[in-house]
Amino acid sequence: MTSRYRLLALAIALFLTAVLAACGGGDDDGGSGRPGNLTDPRDVPTATPWEDAPEVIILDPNNIAPLPPIGDQDGGSEDGDATPAPIAGDCGPTYTVVSGDTPSGIAERCGITTQALLDANPGLDPRAIHAGDELNIPQGGD
Repeated sequence: MTSRYRLLALAIALFLTAVLAACGGGDDDGGSGRPGNLTDPRDVPTATPWEDAPEVIILDPNNIAPLPPIGDQDGGSEDGDATPAPIAGDCGPTYTVVSGDTPSGIAERCGITTQALLDANPGLDPRAIHAGDELNIPQGGD
């Protein structure tokens, strides 16, 4: 049994040594009781504030124009000007899909129901339309 006590004493000694080493062991302040190596807050550099505050700009959310689409994805003209979006019910017999279009958005833009658009394009997978696809638009608000 004495070997067990020796092994236990050795394990406790190793544990205490590891704890003391992790804690740092001593103090560097010469015994004053305060932790050493603290920085005086008056010596810490800080950011210099502006001499004059910048001018405040207030954005009116009703007066912000949307950014134009990137590239010719909007079906713009050859000179780079964007073609105006059709007014609801103002689509021709076909519609060329542009980036970001959805079947319901196209149907709303053309003044028809989504079901009428899908019926006019029987092979259309509504989850897989791509820019450049040409869709048939039923006439007469079907």
